[in-house]
Amino acid sequence: MSITQPPDERSVALVTPPSRVDYAGGIEAVVADSSETAIETGRFDPRNQLPDPDRFDVVIVTGSYARIGDDSDWIEGLQCYIRKRVAARQPTAGVCFGHQLVASALGGCVEALPEGEAGYRQVELTENGRKHPLFEGVPDQFETFLWHLDHVTSVPDGATVLARRDETIQSFALQDAPVVGIQFHPEVTPRVAHELAAQADASTPSGDAIVETIPNEPAEPVRVSQQFYRNLVAAPRLGDIQ
Repeated sequence: MSITQPPDERSVALVTPPSRVDYAGGIEAVVADSSETAIETGRFDPRNQLPDPDRFDVVIVTGSYARIGDDSDWIEGLQCYIRKRVAARQPTAGVCFGHQLVASALGGCVEALPEGEAGYRQVELTENGRKHPLFEGVPDQFETFLWHLDHVTSVPDGATVLARRDETIQSFALQDAPVVGIQFHPEVTPRVAHELAAQADASTPSGDAIVETIPNEPAEPVRVSQQFYRNLVAAPRLGDIQ
């Protein structure tokens, strides 16, 4: 199945939980350069505001230093918001923390990952991932940026695993709703990776693990990884690419 000609305009809502770096800015930079499509973006801090469910073509929940097990009202509220979007079949994507939040909101399992994982690492598409239009133009194995202490160990009922790294589910998609999740960070460039490494502490994965993996020639890993966002924006409706 291929992605058809995109519409002239697209609108993307970025739900931005508290984070150490500007993940939303990285996503905005990628989608602005994704195609001839005009892209409108809006940012929403889930601690005080969520997007109007009928206002945007796609809602993306970004990364965060928050964890699913935190006792925070806004996390519970955001999970409820995700469930309503799924029930209404409204296009939704989650990245890193967002990936875990979408999975947990729908009945998947999120567990702590001993030592966490950080840096540029290899991710492998599953057979279903190789067929999925959101990974069109992405090789079966590709290098991308990881930065997480928790991971999705089982997906919600009715979901298909699209990518893995060892025991960690790196991407999934629902089969009956336009909803996807990715654990990795396509938007993180080597410059941002250095920022994260400098901020690493006892509550994060190792900063040294990041620095030692930053590629000498980063352009190709970044381009390949970011193809996910380009495909997401190019789709007329996320629901059309299931």
